[in-house]
Amino acid sequence: MADRINIAIVITRLDLGGAQKVALYLAKYLDKKKFNVHLIAGSGGYLDKEAITQKNGAVYQLWPEIKHPISPINDFKAVLKLKKYFVENKIDIVHTHSSKAGIIGRLAARLAGVKRIIHTIHGFSFHEHQNPVVFSLYRLLEIFFSAFTDNFIAVGGDMVDYGVTEGVGWRGKYTVIRAGVELKKFKKASSGYKKARKKFGVKPGQFLVGMIGNLKKQKNPLAFVKIAKIAAEKNPSIVFKFAGDGALRTKTEAMITRYGLNDKVQLLGWIDNPEEFMAACDMFLLTSLWEGLPCTLAQAAAAGKVCAASDIYGNREMIKGLGAGYLFKPEDFKAAASYIYEESKSGKKPVYGSQAAKYLSQFDADIMVKQHEKLYLIR
Repeated sequence: MADRINIAIVITRLDLGGAQKVALYLAKYLDKKKFNVHLIAGSGGYLDKEAITQKNGAVYQLWPEIKHPISPINDFKAVLKLKKYFVENKIDIVHTHSSKAGIIGRLAARLAGVKRIIHTIHGFSFHEHQNPVVFSLYRLLEIFFSAFTDNFIAVGGDMVDYGVTEGVGWRGKYTVIRAGVELKKFKKASSGYKKARKKFGVKPGQFLVGMIGNLKKQKNPLAFVKIAKIAAEKNPSIVFKFAGDGALRTKTEAMITRYGLNDKVQLLGWIDNPEEFMAACDMFLLTSLWEGLPCTLAQAAAAGKVCAASDIYGNREMIKGLGAGYLFKPEDFKAAASYIYEESKSGKKPVYGSQAAKYLSQFDADIMVKQHEKLYLIR
């Protein structure tokens, strides 16, 4: 149909994460009667196979030129290839996700004369845990590219406030659309608590604290181990499992061994069934140093698990929105361990009330798709 809108969704790489899940869900479920959908990502991601095996009417492209690290030659090639693709496929809207794709994708769209450019902020590329030079450089890049970004989608209100404060666009350019979570899947899986615990090797009487994420600086996995050490000393029945992988795996494993926690802390690597892992947990821990709005907290709450999270942008918004859970300063390992200890001894199941139900409804993946469609259809 000639009146369909041609959309290109561009993301750096299909690693296992919230931004990637959003991009894939949009490509799969956007109304194909209204949109011709193209998803373009760098190759080498954990979710590549999921993308290339899809048969839902969308076009999937995995390119080696799009790389996460700064690579001037590949970045230049990627911009030219994207520009050519946008022109040849008469792309009407380019929608970028993640920082690197946000730069090269928006530049290519501008050069190709694309009518509308949209960028989703899952978390800003500049944050307080960078050195001042890197922070300033990334901030200036975001400010520069905001000049030819027609719409920003932010996953949370905290991201809007932070962006506007730092000079990245103005408030009128921003729309808040939560990252979609398949809430029903996590709620349903929670009924299989005993079966899930058996699958993940949790022994009777153990109190399992789980976390899902990359073993990278952002998620702060070393803090996860330090908290585990303190909590396990208070109550030996508490065990910890981290589902995910990344550059800090070797360093994290070394710390686990050094602390003598090999029987208390386990790194599971990536898992294909996060809803089953969440079902097995008694409590969910998130030790991030910076976030956008973490989907894992929504998943944990949907599964009925109490959460303890570092008191930062995104996490703070989520815990306050749920009206339940704990916040601790990123470096306050004792406070986090105390919350875990208290929960392990209470014997009470977490109760999420009407406030949490109303807040979680914003994360429904199908509602997310409809909100994107509404934004895309604005002329």
